[in-house]
Amino acid sequence: CGLRSHNTDPAPEPFPPGTRVNVLINGSPQQGTIQNIPLPPSPALDNSAIITPEGDIETEASSVYTVLLDNNTTHELTYQDLISPSVDVPPIDPAAASTVWSGIPSRYLHQDAKITLEHDGTYHKGYLNYSPETGFEFIVRRNLRSKKVDFKVPLPNFSRTWTTMLAEETLLFGHTTVSSYLRPGSYNNAPSANHVSAKNLINPCPPSLSKALHPSNPDRHVWLESYKEEKGGLERLDVYERISKKQYLHLKRTGRIGKALPSMCVLVIKPDKDGNPVRAKSRIVVLGNFEDCYYTKSQRYAPVLKYSSLRLLCSNAVHDKRILQQGDCKNAFCHARLPDDELTVVRPPVGDPEYNNDTYWLLNKTLYGLRRSPHHWYNMFTAALRDMGLQASLHDPCLFSGVVKPNTSPQTSAPLTSASATVSNLAASPQASSQSSQALIHVDDFVFYSTDPAQEQLFMDELTKHVVVDFMGPVDWFLGTAFTWKRHDDGHLSVLLSQSAFTEYTAHRFAVDRFKQVPHMTPYRSGIPIDSIPDAPKDDPDQKRRTKIYQSIVGCINWLATCTRPDISPCLTFLASYNQRPSHGHYQAALHALKYLYSTADYGISFHSNASNTIQAFNHFPSHHDKEAYADATPTSFSDACWGGQFGNAVPDGTPLELFKFRSISGYVICRSGGPISWKSI
Repeated sequence: CGLRSHNTDPAPEPFPPGTRVNVLINGSPQQGTIQNIPLPPSPALDNSAIITPEGDIETEASSVYTVLLDNNTTHELTYQDLISPSVDVPPIDPAAASTVWSGIPSRYLHQDAKITLEHDGTYHKGYLNYSPETGFEFIVRRNLRSKKVDFKVPLPNFSRTWTTMLAEETLLFGHTTVSSYLRPGSYNNAPSANHVSAKNLINPCPPSLSKALHPSNPDRHVWLESYKEEKGGLERLDVYERISKKQYLHLKRTGRIGKALPSMCVLVIKPDKDGNPVRAKSRIVVLGNFEDCYYTKSQRYAPVLKYSSLRLLCSNAVHDKRILQQGDCKNAFCHARLPDDELTVVRPPVGDPEYNNDTYWLLNKTLYGLRRSPHHWYNMFTAALRDMGLQASLHDPCLFSGVVKPNTSPQTSAPLTSASATVSNLAASPQASSQSSQALIHVDDFVFYSTDPAQEQLFMDELTKHVVVDFMGPVDWFLGTAFTWKRHDDGHLSVLLSQSAFTEYTAHRFAVDRFKQVPHMTPYRSGIPIDSIPDAPKDDPDQKRRTKIYQSIVGCINWLATCTRPDISPCLTFLASYNQRPSHGHYQAALHALKYLYSTADYGISFHSNASNTIQAFNHFPSHHDKEAYADATPTSFSDACWGGQFGNAVPDGTPLELFKFRSISGYVICRSGGPISWKSI
């Protein structure tokens, strides 16, 4: 149960919970299973010291293993007891299959049990087999009755290692479908940043810092490391200075500050692109709802990127045969200096040792939770980018482009007044245009690239002079989207943008994953147009519950249709028309659309540096003879419309229908570098 912190590789636990062990009890050899393990030492404190909610430091921690023997007795043993060479357990008779299978859950793992095993970077569906001659094996065949075996994988010491294989997800019960491109083998598998690992957490995320650091919590050392990482980052950035209660009361009496604001520590387990826990993150935030000062919307406003800008930037990078790079600003909201007229004092979060010591924090910089923190951070970050030579787009204030210029003494430049001046300057210099850098920011995360590798390095060097940044290499997970990059043998570049993890999570949330996946299905049910479904009766007792679930499903589909699944947009338009009062038929139509998404979870949008447009059969502009419309990176627009209702012949003649069901459906899609960058269905 080691931790990953500051590039220190953790030592793996030699006897994780569930491990079968041979031990010596009162001189008699016994077999048992590890139930609990010793807490790992914390390098931040002396050995295994922990902070209690009262602020005390405890240095004594358990150093023994709890072992449940096969005779249902429990014993506490040390590490030396488990590795003692004097333990001599009689060998297992290979002919006694029942003895070989002891300690293995017979409900899931038995002879010819269906299992899914990761082998050579790919998950395979097969069967578990045991024979006295070969031992345990993983056998892949068409079905259990088939005599033809595709291949075998030996499983030595399976009775002892099956728990570890389950923990590492190399072994899965049953025949489970796993998205191949989300598993190891993507372009970038390195840790994305220095952080406290959450892979070995035992319990779910605790609701508060006090419960996270309580002595009864087996994960308290992980959350202690996470909290110390967060608090240490604030101290290094000089976010606050400690003052006593007497100093606080003096400032309050003089009218320089208002009432001290409470704070809290938000604990989050962040998943990776597979949906697995990867980071235990703590965030100290101020309860800004207790602020006395009122700010207008313009004083609090901070823009975020348009998703179409991300697709456009991705297509640009692929066309230039460059891979997007990713960065993360550490403690982003804690960089901007707090104005003198916004002087603020906060209390440490409950659970911090300083909470009960009459200690207050006088803020020098903004902190998460303050109402104007996003506004201050955006102004500071964009000013730094402008100082580097980049200018914001007129259509997206989070999209920047330009030539990075070295500056040994960074100074905040004046706000951008005209983006057209930048365009003309770049056009006037062919060399500058060929070396242009482009960046897209979303709060504290950003992606960037340049056609010149030296420009990329200069961008990173100059940005680190303004803020603390973790550069994480090629982007593989950004805003809930997985990026899979592939460099072809001929030098061309391709990328796939997909949201399989969110699709599979949504399918599991609404129990759609219990159904069989049908890759060739459509989001519509044959013969049952959505507009032809009758409305719900007025006295339907299940209306309120159904409406809530229906709106959740439509909301999830909307997120996918907005980002990477334009194929579901027309269906979403129909489903969203019945958000206020869906009937049971509409609910079934929404589930069917979700089944389609689950069956095609690996679908996404892709861009290729050598792509030529393949949808030339549609009505389009410009005309067919314009070759640039189908090759290179020239944007191509497509639009279409249908006249009249969509219910067809499914509704008998003479049936009264609402007027809106006779509406026309229209839409458009704009493609570039072989993939769509913008679309809409209305």
